[in-house]
Amino acid sequence: MLFSRCRSIFVKSTLISRRLGIASVENKVTDTDKRMFEMNNTGTLPVLLALAVILLTSILFVILKFCRNSKRVPAQTVPEDVVLLHHCGQGPHAPSLSPFILKLETFLRVTQTPYQIIRDYKMGPKGKVPWIEYSGTNMCDSQLCMEYLKIKLNLDLDDHLSVKEKAISTAFQRMVDEHTYWVMVHWRWDFDREKICFKQANWGSLALTVSAYLQRRAAWTQGVGRHNKEELLEIVRKDFSALSDFLGTKHFFFGDRPSCVDCSVFGQLSQFLWHLPGSEPNAMLKKEFLNLYEFCHRMKDHFWPDWNDNILLPTNS
Repeated sequence: MLFSRCRSIFVKSTLISRRLGIASVENKVTDTDKRMFEMNNTGTLPVLLALAVILLTSILFVILKFCRNSKRVPAQTVPEDVVLLHHCGQGPHAPSLSPFILKLETFLRVTQTPYQIIRDYKMGPKGKVPWIEYSGTNMCDSQLCMEYLKIKLNLDLDDHLSVKEKAISTAFQRMVDEHTYWVMVHWRWDFDREKICFKQANWGSLALTVSAYLQRRAAWTQGVGRHNKEELLEIVRKDFSALSDFLGTKHFFFGDRPSCVDCSVFGQLSQFLWHLPGSEPNAMLKKEFLNLYEFCHRMKDHFWPDWNDNILLPTNS
């Protein structure tokens, strides 16, 4: 209807301009305008406009739902000496679909820090999850939360490490949190077409569609999302190999005592192991890097005896 009226106005204006001796309006029409009319005639333009409206509406919905409180964190009554951990719900086979939530909660368990989970799905001060409240302070980002609690509560898991070992620990944490993580993101949102784990966590089709678009775009911007499946397999194999070679036969990465790097590695590997079933990286952990597979189960058994109480689909494995 709209384009029919535009076409009628266009024809009439052209005839009038010719009678008045004015340069034809037709000459002012750009190639883009012509293409738009052609697209309308073929039915392509309305479809594209409809898709654009749906996409923008969906993105706006997600922003309003999850980010509207990012600048204004609601006040909480924090129990004395208890950390309030805000996160976004349980996963079907691991306590969270977020490696960073699992990393931080594992840290709290390893250090035996009293904490309370707040599943309010609200973003923290920086528009991120997880985030914590303690002693009147809101802290965001899993690593910064750990650093804050280490100082505030004297919870230094790395106090038994040498200077050299601390440097190695930092390097491994950066690798898994800022590199291996993106392989998982790209695999989860691009190659894993079924999204079984998210459906098991009761994600709706709208949330899945919008999240997939946003996460694929983020992975592309970061760079990992530009690689094909074969290239990503080699990339993640090298990450796994570095971790496996260093871990060797040790119980934890620096011996018989867990440290911060164990929490970080466990958080990331847990997603490949429990939330990417049937994937190539999952099979790689089980067949090529058995010590990493055993490490994950060791962390689970030691620090998550109530694992089944914290997942949506309890199992005996």
